[in-house]
Amino acid sequence: MRDDGDSGRSNAETETPEDDRLRDPLDVTTFGAAGDGDADDGPALQAALDAAADRGGGRVTIPPGTYRHTRSLLYGSNLVVDGHGATLLFDPPDPDATALVPRSYGGGERVRQVVVDGLTLTTADPAKANGIGVAHAEDVTVRGCRGENLRWHLVDVAGGKDVLVRNCYAVGLRSAAYQADNLTEHGGLVVAPPDGPVENAVVDGSANENVAIVHNVAEDCARGVHLHRSGGHDLSVDQNKIRRCTDVGILGDEGTDWHDVRITGNIVEGTETSTGIRLDGRYRNISVENNTVRNHGGDGITVYPGGHSAGKATGEFEEAVAEGVSVSDNTIERVGGAGIALRRASGEVADNYVYDVGLDASERDEGGDSENEGREDALLRGLPVHEPAAVVVERGDGVTVTDNVCRNVAGAGFVVRGGRNVAVAANELFGFEVGVLAVSDPTPTARVRIAGNTLEGTRRSRCGIRLRGGFDHRLDGNDCRRVARGVELLGVRRVFFRDTDVVGGGDEPDGGSENGDIGYHLDGCEELRFRDNDAQGFERSTLLSDSVDVEGQLPHADVRVGSDCADVTLTFPGSAPPADGRFDVGSRVRNTDPSPGSPIGWVCVDGGDPGTWHAFGRIDDDPA
Repeated sequence: MRDDGDSGRSNAETETPEDDRLRDPLDVTTFGAAGDGDADDGPALQAALDAAADRGGGRVTIPPGTYRHTRSLLYGSNLVVDGHGATLLFDPPDPDATALVPRSYGGGERVRQVVVDGLTLTTADPAKANGIGVAHAEDVTVRGCRGENLRWHLVDVAGGKDVLVRNCYAVGLRSAAYQADNLTEHGGLVVAPPDGPVENAVVDGSANENVAIVHNVAEDCARGVHLHRSGGHDLSVDQNKIRRCTDVGILGDEGTDWHDVRITGNIVEGTETSTGIRLDGRYRNISVENNTVRNHGGDGITVYPGGHSAGKATGEFEEAVAEGVSVSDNTIERVGGAGIALRRASGEVADNYVYDVGLDASERDEGGDSENEGREDALLRGLPVHEPAAVVVERGDGVTVTDNVCRNVAGAGFVVRGGRNVAVAANELFGFEVGVLAVSDPTPTARVRIAGNTLEGTRRSRCGIRLRGGFDHRLDGNDCRRVARGVELLGVRRVFFRDTDVVGGGDEPDGGSENGDIGYHLDGCEELRFRDNDAQGFERSTLLSDSVDVEGQLPHADVRVGSDCADVTLTFPGSAPPADGRFDVGSRVRNTDPSPGSPIGWVCVDGGDPGTWHAFGRIDDDPA
């Protein structure tokens, strides 16, 4: 720490050249800028910026007014642009040109330590103009700026390092309000320099590093924040408010490759055509946390390497996997598609609150119709219609879905489609058509664990847990109530389930099946083991058909084993051996009506329909 009292030097003697530059700002009006919105103030504005560069930096002030210019303004290092109350009205020769650009855009000059403060940027033609560009620049802060009706972005960071975009406001932009780009492909940033033809920022592989887009607002734009082109890392998108976006609130392009990304604390409100947060690239170590996403006709939050468009048909990213994805502590409300979707990703979906998924306002109560009139209306109007589900995991590898609370879902609560090593555990779900759905489409599911979930349906709930295809699944400790079907296992292999209790109460059996309401429907299974489960309130507790190698314990006598089954060994209560159904050697019936002299139970000694049964044990007349 400097002690001026001991040094014996005056303040003037101890001031640095940087102090002089800041104390003596350059006013653009002294260079001839009129600020009347009519004259071309571009040459005067550029002269002020050039004067600052010539003396090594400083402060350039732009007084209140409207400054029309037709060419990109180039800024240098060690600069503060003070534009409070000033509007740059950009009328470029190229619709993609950028209003304010660092001299480093060509790659031959270094620009660093820049602050752009308080400017408003707009355009003479809403079909033209990009706002503030940061290309090949370092230590840049854009704060308190406003963008209105631009074709492209208020702030476009392309290959920047240590960049902060804070407290800005964008309204009515036809693209994303804020873009994090990389100079890894042609077309990263378009510049119309004061002299010479329009050109692109030099593509030299420069990627964004340590970029923060925080505490900004985007209203009535196509998108709020856009992650564009591959190569970026250490990006924070925090505490922004994105309202009424018409396309995507926060978008990551398909085919991009980013790592160490945080998307936290944002409020993302949309329209009937929009998706909340959609990350289509290949990501490593990405956190999507503490966001509020609501009022979207599409999905709430989705991570999908390769993306949703037909462009993925090239196959380049078909097998890409997003690694280390965390989607946690978010609130997703009123979305037409999936609340949260991870497709070809590994990571976790934890502690989220998801409600009103795929439902119209008229359906957001127990008395609503199971038919989704809102989705039908969207189809008629040509709007996108997405799969309604609370959480979707598609072709994931190593995904945990845990401790989420979900309410009022028009479709399935939790969907696992293809993939392996997926756990759906300790979630609470209220109001659904199917509680947990695991299907082998387009690839087989393997090692899905469904444990400790609480599932409570409504009168429209068809099934609590449905597994269709796949192998090595486990069900453990689930509680499912008010459903037409409790558990359906269809065409699965090597499945073990226990302590999964189901209670009937739904009044719309799945597909109008002639079998009616069933607690456990097990069809086409192989190597199935179960015990300590209980079914109540169904027309039939257990129905087993077309299955082989089945072994289990049942707490009820109401079991029907089809003649198309083989190697079925069951233990269940009853007052007599079964009269029909296919049973194999070793099956047992525990006597539920014991009396002195009666057997303890019956055992199947010769398999068949219903097989040959012998009594075993005897209850003594005199216990003494």
